[in-house]
Amino acid sequence: MFGLETLDVLIGLVTVYLVFGLACTAIIEAIAAWLDLRSANLQAAMNEFLAGNLKDNETFVKAFYDHPLVQALSKGKDGRPSYIPPETVGRVIEAIVTANGTVASLKDAVEALPGTPESNRIKGLLGALVAQTGGDAAAFRKTVETHFNAVMDRASGWVKRRQQTVGLVVSAVLVLGANVDAVGLATSLAASPEARATMVRTANELLTQAKANADQAKANPAATGDFDPVKEAEKQSKAARDAFQAATSITKSAGLQIGWKGWWTGDLTFAEILTKVAGLLVSIFAVSLGAPFWFDVLQRFMQVRATGFREATDENKKK
Repeated sequence: MFGLETLDVLIGLVTVYLVFGLACTAIIEAIAAWLDLRSANLQAAMNEFLAGNLKDNETFVKAFYDHPLVQALSKGKDGRPSYIPPETVGRVIEAIVTANGTVASLKDAVEALPGTPESNRIKGLLGALVAQTGGDAAAFRKTVETHFNAVMDRASGWVKRRQQTVGLVVSAVLVLGANVDAVGLATSLAASPEARATMVRTANELLTQAKANADQAKANPAATGDFDPVKEAEKQSKAARDAFQAATSITKSAGLQIGWKGWWTGDLTFAEILTKVAGLLVSIFAVSLGAPFWFDVLQRFMQVRATGFREATDENKKK
């Protein structure tokens, strides 16, 4: 039983980190939505991808955003879309290049761009893509799409690194504000069979709900074309509030100490204060890992627990 109790303590801790990780992830998404980072990230990627001039007095990226197919994805003439399908990027770039003058072929159209491939970056890039595809229009569009996807993958890496920093800050605010102390929580779980049972039951409910949500998302994929930044920001803000309220409610329902009320007694030893600081630091790092990480860990722990029960039942039957 000692092994099962220890596993249940770990499941309880992971469940706490999961629910606060959900709140942390929701807050990060809300911040990104309010700052419209989705659109800003796409714009930064396009500025790098299409750096250079279409004409001596016009940048290529401006012509791209002014194209009707891109304008149809934007909010207003000066707005910037938050998502552009790769196939649209290929079609628009081909249309811009071939419409620039009266040349008959893609190769000639690219060569008609101002400057040299060294001085005009977009001319060098498109010239390389035309040479790679032999001037075939369909192959050129496909290669542009592939290159665009590679640029967006790199841009996603920028966002992930930025989100890691933001996540650490948000995690620190959540953990310190709610007093999510790893050592204190583990001690409470170890001392209370009721708390462990409640957290194991909650863990099962969370995993069941997560599976249901995943199945629903597969059945009803989110639309990427019609995107309203304000509505998305409001939606993510509500999700962040709900996730934080759920995190504190779930933890308190198990009888675990959350919050700072009554913690300071005035006669704490240096070792106790040091233990508290260590517990908070562990929780800050843990919560910053985000909900997806703790979902995976929780699933594995619950599988081990279920397997253990089956093996114990089989042994009892044999006896």
